[in-house]
Amino acid sequence: MATQRLRMKFLRVSSIFSILIALVISPACSGSVDGDIDAYCALVEENFEIGLSNSGIELEDLEALLAVSPKEIIKVVEKLRNSLADIAEIDELDQLFAATYDPGALVAQQKFEIYNADECGISVEAIAAALKVNQGLIEEELVEFLESNDVFSSWIEKVSISLVFDGITVQGAEVTFLTSAEQGQALEVCHAISLWMYALKEAEGGILVFDDSREIVRRNASDTKCVEV
Repeated sequence: MATQRLRMKFLRVSSIFSILIALVISPACSGSVDGDIDAYCALVEENFEIGLSNSGIELEDLEALLAVSPKEIIKVVEKLRNSLADIAEIDELDQLFAATYDPGALVAQQKFEIYNADECGISVEAIAAALKVNQGLIEEELVEFLESNDVFSSWIEKVSISLVFDGITVQGAEVTFLTSAEQGQALEVCHAISLWMYALKEAEGGILVFDDSREIVRRNASDTKCVEV
């Protein structure tokens, strides 16, 4: 009997000890699933397009963000991720329109922006300003490329070039001749920007060339050459 009582007492002590161990370990375990606010904020800041609605957000960016999202924002990020995944799989235009303007996704986007501003100090205005600076730098890069090639010198001073952006990536280019284009110059402009945009930047999108307000040359994203219109 004494041996049995001793065994029962040992089992009770072991059980209590196991519970205490579980209580000590569980906060550390829960911390691993509560996200990482520093990593979360770093990802939002690094990938500017995550912080803006309708801006070319990549699904893998939201997947990475979801992996480190703190528990108070994880449902919101899940909603944004799921909405983007749904849109990517939709072919029908009416369904795509409905999904794009999903009220739940719009509310989630608003909560997302508020959380980023409050917890990370990253406002939508700050992100938009950073994107604008980035756009300016890339446009300068294009101009420097054109100015460094003498073959383009006959028209480089005659055009105004504006790149089209979707969030953070180049989606196309628009060129306007400030004075009337000479024979063949519009095609030369289109060819030059095609070289920079498709070969050097590996970007997608179309190129439009205007003489004043009249479109004279274009290259669609799916085409392989510039054509007069």
